[in-house]
Amino acid sequence: MPKNTKSDPFFSFANLDNDEIQLATGALLIAQSEYPEINIEDYLRQLDEMADVVRERIQGATLPEQHISELNRYLFEEKSFTGNIDNYYALGNNFLNVVLKKKTGIPITLGVVYIEVGRRAGLPLVGVNFPSHFLVKYQREHLDILLDVFENGMFMDEDRLRAKLQANFGEDIPLERSMLAETTDKEILARILRNLTRAYTLLEQYDKALTTAERITWLLPEAAGDYRTLGYLYYKNHAYSESITAFETYLQLAGETPDTAAVEQNIQQLQKLLSRLN
Repeated sequence: MPKNTKSDPFFSFANLDNDEIQLATGALLIAQSEYPEINIEDYLRQLDEMADVVRERIQGATLPEQHISELNRYLFEEKSFTGNIDNYYALGNNFLNVVLKKKTGIPITLGVVYIEVGRRAGLPLVGVNFPSHFLVKYQREHLDILLDVFENGMFMDEDRLRAKLQANFGEDIPLERSMLAETTDKEILARILRNLTRAYTLLEQYDKALTTAERITWLLPEAAGDYRTLGYLYYKNHAYSESITAFETYLQLAGETPDTAAVEQNIQQLQKLLSRLN
């Protein structure tokens, strides 16, 4: 059933302005749903301590390549963070506390570690929602350096980006500039939550999937497609009125789409179901 939003600390967090959002705090709040015993401050302190080391090492270095090299050396060689190739789809890869403990994860959670350590050390790092593979960007005026933290901070030129698209989709998809745009921290957190929504749905843990789906709409209330998912998950949790509302919100935000008729039919069927129940 739908949660009382006021009782979920993520609700007030999600309603902060973008410039007030702390990426690591949000990722740990997400993890706290699965691991309620974790102390968020302990993990934030761990990120601070790693950043202290990096900050000291880049003192006096002026070139971006030097900054990136030191951060890569520290995280991937000394601290041994690595991509979880062998168990890529393990649920724990989506939780920052697990990634910090096991030092392995998927592109987006390794990206959160990389961004948060780098930012704390004073480096201009942002996320990039590249299709099917999260990237990190070192971004200064007139300078963008794209990095694949799943590959130990490898520099991503256009050839590597095209190869990544080919590997992910198995067809010749053109590389577009929009794929390389900076993403907000809210969008990064929403991408983690979408991963979890899919994972919980596949596990038929629909109550947990509903929680993650609701949180996406708190972060990004104008993202149409997430309301369609939310409508389905309300239905699976027998919250039929809320399901109708979510589907209606999807139609309002999305406008005319190829699935408009199907969603309208879902709404009609739910209305009939509610009338029988009442």
